[in-house]
Amino acid sequence: MPIHSPYKLIVAAKDGTVVRTVDLAHRRTLTIGRSPRCDLTMDIDSISRRHATMIFLNDTWTLVDSDSKSKFKVNNEKADHAPLSEERPIQIGGAYFWLQAAPSTPVRPSTDASAPTEQLWTPAVSDGPQASLKIMDLEARPVHHCALEGELTTIGTSAEADCSLDIAGWAPIQLALIQEQSGAALLDVAPEHQLRLRGKSCRRWAGHETTLFRCGDHLLQWDSESPSSQAGSGIWDAIQNDSIG
Repeated sequence: MPIHSPYKLIVAAKDGTVVRTVDLAHRRTLTIGRSPRCDLTMDIDSISRRHATMIFLNDTWTLVDSDSKSKFKVNNEKADHAPLSEERPIQIGGAYFWLQAAPSTPVRPSTDASAPTEQLWTPAVSDGPQASLKIMDLEARPVHHCALEGELTTIGTSAEADCSLDIAGWAPIQLALIQEQSGAALLDVAPEHQLRLRGKSCRRWAGHETTLFRCGDHLLQWDSESPSSQAGSGIWDAIQNDSIG
């Protein structure tokens, strides 16, 4: 799906110095964390290995927590779901994130000291689905089947969702299947998330085994292919390893 309102993501240190700019013009998702398998790797102790995911929905970039230890801060209040904007930075650990519309809006503070725009890992064009989600009622009777093909597949009650379903209690966009560097992931992207695993709240899941979830009054069966052992983990492999806890 083409993005009609391209942005850049601006990342600044606590002192206001801009340290990263990321071109989002051709992306619908962006993962953030310490792991080199995230799209944007931040080597900061206060950021979790997989801290958050940015997702482009209804012409808006939204930041969703990925079950991190500390979530993120909006107006100095902890949150796990928030829209990104040009006017208000969002704090993740010791870094601040906001959007810049390209090309007319000036960046504040100055980007003179920033690094070049990141060259991001790009989701591969696949010959088939990387993951699937079977949606069932509470008696395990099938209701619908959704598959991840490409970078992103959205699920919800809105006609704008890739898989549009008439399920009471679900948000217009409730769930998203995402292609990440380490494989497919399931993310609950609704402001009031309902995904639960073994009775506990769950925002993100990326296991490669068959897994059963509950979302509201429905059961979900997740199946995902294991990523190729030959697949690299992106441009950060040369400078970091994935052993950080």
